[in-house]
Amino acid sequence: MKLLILDGSPVDDPMGEKLFSLLSPQLKSKGHEAELIVLRDKYIANCVACFSCWFKSPGICTFDDDSGDISRKLMQSDVVVFLTPVTFGVYAPELKSMVDHLIANISPLFCTLHGETHHRKRYKVYPDVMTIGWLDSPDLDSEGIFRHLAYRNAINFHAASAVSGIFYRNQDDAVMRESLHDLLVRIERRDPPVAPTLPTLPVSHYTGEDVRRVALLVGSPRMENSSSASLGGYLAGRFDRHGVKTDCFYLHRVLKSEQEREQMLQAIDHADLTILAFPLYIDSLPAPMLSAMRIIFSHRQSIPVRSRLTAIANCGFLEASQNENALAACGRFARSSGFDWAGSISVGGGEGLVGGRPLAELGGPVTPVKAALDRVAEALYAGDSIPEESRMQLSRPYMPGWLYRLAGTRGWKKRARQFGTLGRLNDRPWLRDEAVRPK
Repeated sequence: MKLLILDGSPVDDPMGEKLFSLLSPQLKSKGHEAELIVLRDKYIANCVACFSCWFKSPGICTFDDDSGDISRKLMQSDVVVFLTPVTFGVYAPELKSMVDHLIANISPLFCTLHGETHHRKRYKVYPDVMTIGWLDSPDLDSEGIFRHLAYRNAINFHAASAVSGIFYRNQDDAVMRESLHDLLVRIERRDPPVAPTLPTLPVSHYTGEDVRRVALLVGSPRMENSSSASLGGYLAGRFDRHGVKTDCFYLHRVLKSEQEREQMLQAIDHADLTILAFPLYIDSLPAPMLSAMRIIFSHRQSIPVRSRLTAIANCGFLEASQNENALAACGRFARSSGFDWAGSISVGGGEGLVGGRPLAELGGPVTPVKAALDRVAEALYAGDSIPEESRMQLSRPYMPGWLYRLAGTRGWKKRARQFGTLGRLNDRPWLRDEAVRPK
């Protein structure tokens, strides 16, 4: 069995190295071949959702970085192992930046899996997945979110077998070794992915002032021209009638400028409400957004003032429920960073519904979305959490699933014709011997 181990730990975290040192002898004793890649030592650009890996060079990211070589090794392995500290219930950005690039290994065309919209296979055989996370100490919410994300990734990456495990920094080596052995046995016998329950994080009771200042953080790489900016900007704009000031920051830009980073942190410190608006990337938050959240978390450890936080997620699939893992991570981030969690908004098919256009200018199926956001803004201004009725309205599909998949598939094919790659949409550049791995 050939394994590729991706260590997504930050530079000051030795746990990835320690877990590999405990796992490696077990792999050798069983005759397995393993390669370790420490991701922080590689250059991996942030995915910008250009979809060139689907249309310009099907199956290959066009960025000149190390992600292509890692993706090739991954597709030519029997098992991929993700090592990462659990960060607000999900992966650290060091690992997530690589995971975001793995859309190149699947097809842009749609299919139905477990009653949901997903992308079709590009390859006949995909590696099985072992996901290993660690925490300082037990945290049931973070662990539940993490296991749920590992399961969701296994579905989208068409893994026939997937297992996940949680470790703690103060665990005895013998306990860790035994747990790793159990994970290895389960992946050897090819245990299928098992759906865990996603924890429900309760909203916080807010006792502060009415909203006087808002900080809007947009996590899309398309920045001003994104559906995230449109949705988040419309919600923030509803406070204008009350004379509320909004400070808007585009996180892909903020992370490149120390000055903008300090301005963002100051704006959050003075805000009564912070809004996170982002697109779903591989079942979770985009890597740059996780990087920004880690910066905010570190900064707020010394900030005693409490304020509220809410989040708006939109995904390319029609089912808004696919955003729920990422939104749970936002709730976990809120609790750990000294925010009162006001709840979240989940929108399915955001690109087809909004397409980066200003929401105020749109009608048709967007009209009930705007009405629901109006009600959300009034509730938040009054110090309440997001009304459940509005949340349900915003998550409701705006067309039948079969029609969305049909229209989406036709749309992807149309884009391929524009690039002259329609006949190459199913290219498999990292093809290996696709015989099913012996059980």
